[in-house]
This record gives sequence, C-alpha cells and structure tokens, in this order.
Amino acid sequence: MNAYRQAEWDASGTYPSTVTAPYLMGTGVVTGDDGHSRPISPPHSHPDAMLAWCYRGTVWVYLHDAMWQLAPGQGVWIPAHTPHTARHERDSTGCYTYIPDTALINPVTTITRVLVPRAVQEMLLHLGINDMDDGLRVRTQAVLIEMLQQPAPEAAEQWRAVPLPADDRVRALVQAVLADPGDTRTARELILAHGLHERTVLRVFTTDIGISFGKWRTGVRMTQAARQIVDGTPIGAAAQRCGYATTSAFSAAFKQRFGMTPRQHVARVQSDSAHQLYWR
Repeated sequence: MNAYRQAEWDASGTYPSTVTAPYLMGTGVVTGDDGHSRPISPPHSHPDAMLAWCYRGTVWVYLHDAMWQLAPGQGVWIPAHTPHTARHERDSTGCYTYIPDTALINPVTTITRVLVPRAVQEMLLHLGINDMDDGLRVRTQAVLIEMLQQPAPEAAEQWRAVPLPADDRVRALVQAVLADPGDTRTARELILAHGLHERTVLRVFTTDIGISFGKWRTGVRMTQAARQIVDGTPIGAAAQRCGYATTSAFSAAFKQRFGMTPRQHVARVQSDSAHQLYWR
C-alpha cells in the first residue's frame, strides 16, 4: 500500500540516469522475494521516461494520486521527473525500462498503459544479461522502442488506475482499505473507526478524486476481485475476500463496474490471444 505522506512525495529526489551513450535504453529487474510489506523505495523520479512492466506475478506502481495493479505483460509509461514507487507481491518480478527523451519516437508526457509483447519482454531481459556488438545492441534497442510505442490494443482497456486522495487526513483510512478490501464493516463504521467525520471524508474524496469514499472502496474491491478470478479463484471465494456476503451481490457490483459479469470477464480474458501469450 502507499505508505508515504504528502510531504514525502513533495520531497522525492531524482535518481541519476542509468543510460549512457551510445545506448538508447536500460532495464532494471526487481523481484518480490521480500514479500509485500512496503514499497521498494521512497518516492523518487528519473530524468528519463520509464516503462514499468510486470514479468511475473503482480506488481503495484504507485504515483502521487493513483496506483496501478499490473499483471504479466501489462505496463505503464511514466514521464521523466514523475515521482513514483512500486511494490511487488511475493514471487513476482517487476521490470523498469528507462529511455531518454532523445531516444523516444514520441515523447512520453502522460501516464499511459501499454501491453508489452512477450517477445519484447524476453528481448529486453536478454539485452540486460548478454554481451553483443554495440552497433547490434543499439539497432535492437531502436526496434524495441518502436514496438513499445505502437498504439495500445483494445486489451489494454481491461485494467485501470485506482485513484488515491492526497489529503493526509484520510491516509490511514485509505491504507486500511487497500490492505483489507474484504473488511465487512460498513463505510460509516470504517470512517468512525479512524476518528473521522463522514462529511470530512466525503469532501476529501470528492475534491481529490471526484467520487465518494463508498464508490472508491468498491473500485478497490473490484480491481482486486478481477485479478483473483482470472488467476483461478472461484467467484464465490473472490466475493467473500472482497467483502460480499453473496455471489449474486458481488456479480451485480462487478457488472456495474466493468459492464460484464465475472464469468463473462474470465471468458473474455481467456479468449484474448494477448493475455494467453502474456499470462504466467
């Protein structure tokens, strides 16, 4: 979960570039062997654009005002000098590809989701651990950049960012929901348990992210549930883990969120050749 306060985001530093001429990119690999209790580092930024992508398991990318849950083959472009951090669930592998603006075909100016083709994933990792002629390496990197900057296919619409309010007054409340989406207490009970007033929470959430706390909490639950059922968790079990007493209530909320039932969602992902190629 996002463990940092507004002041820590404001104080985030910039790491030096890891890409040196004549090369066009560099990729770092981080595993989740240490579990998922904290992000991998305090909020920070890079002088180069960064593609954060998941190779195995589940990777969470945190920005000041949102978080992305990435499954294998999914990634997000992050513009240069944008503070961020990340967290890897156990047995997960997250990869971070850095590309200077001068090497990009199109500038990265906004947070953008992208599917990273399996062949591109393997080649990015291959470049990181194998020696080759500089000319061949640079040509290969140029082709990979071109492939990464192709328009995202429709499959990229299947995951979304979860917005995060910036106000520190609701920080503990937000952390509680992210840590345990299945908490069966009502929204009012959760708010009171954290010593907050309902009007204060409503004002913070509507001001910072444009929706109520209740709708935001449902979005968190649905994001978790969608991944669980695709991973093979029975729909009834996913419903219970996300705080729903009955499968029918969960299915109704899921359909309202995604426009399809849980079974339809699983069938769509399983029939999608992109996901079949990328999922591990």
